[in-house]
Amino acid sequence: MAAAFAFACFAPAALAQGGTSEFTIDPGSLNPDAVAPGGVSSSSMQVGSVNGFSGTVNLTCQVTSQAVATDPPVCTVSPPSVTAPGSATATVTTNTDTSTQPYNITITGNGPTTTYTTPALPLTVLAVSPQFTISVTSSVAPTSVPAGSGAQAVVTVNPVYGYVTPNGGGITLGCASISPLVTIAPVCSFTYPQNKPNLPVNGTPASATLTISTFGPITTGAHSRNLMGFWISLPLIGLVGIGAARSGKRLRGAWGMLAVIVLGGAFILIPGCATNTTSTTTPNGITPANTYSFTIVGVDSNGVASSNISTTTSGPTVSLTVTAPPKTP
Repeated sequence: MAAAFAFACFAPAALAQGGTSEFTIDPGSLNPDAVAPGGVSSSSMQVGSVNGFSGTVNLTCQVTSQAVATDPPVCTVSPPSVTAPGSATATVTTNTDTSTQPYNITITGNGPTTTYTTPALPLTVLAVSPQFTISVTSSVAPTSVPAGSGAQAVVTVNPVYGYVTPNGGGITLGCASISPLVTIAPVCSFTYPQNKPNLPVNGTPASATLTISTFGPITTGAHSRNLMGFWISLPLIGLVGIGAARSGKRLRGAWGMLAVIVLGGAFILIPGCATNTTSTTTPNGITPANTYSFTIVGVDSNGVASSNISTTTSGPTVSLTVTAPPKTP
């Protein structure tokens, strides 16, 4: 009985599972448990109370690895102090030059009289290949054009993990698809800085101009008929001349004034009697009125495509509405 009594008295002072006689720490798995250099992972933890403990627990976390690491991950806990029971979050931050290898993350709690360190949480920094993504940084403008007109947008290539275009080359941008499919569809083209054949990227974002062209009527010539007003005035001018010839000196001045009036009226009539005609042709046809969507992709000289393209995700898209061309007068 004495032995049993001694055990019963000792049990409350025994270490609690996952903690001490004062508190417990229950961390969740790191999410994610694998990151690329420059990535961030975190773990949410619960700090529990043992035997009614309601004091403060100071929390820290440590990062260790088997091999020496360059610029190793850094772990912080927020908040750094918790009144039990409570919760906190451990955040692990890596840098772009952090060594790619496995790491162990442990969390330590210091109470008024006891200390506890959790089992290690695994985190792997993965080796990744430099790559790039594509984004539309300036939308298509104007958003709607008549057939035969065009619009422009700005497309930016964003390097990831220090991407640099290989062999001093660049990224060739293009429209991989267009929807809906029509016979005389709009056409995409890209203009690169300094009139280069492609877009060089040296670890920082670089942009190119996207132009969407459509097909429509082309003006071949314009004709103007504006002599009718002048021809109408010729009979009047003739009458003025005859009257002046048959009149005496006193009336010739009046006939001359009338001639000036007639000529002035003729020039006034010319614009009103003028007619303009315009000739057009459609050698390339006319792009049908519709709203068109274009998917943008980019490929470098090694055949590496933008990383925001996968089996489930396509590249960024732009759209343009094409209306019917204006009627020719």
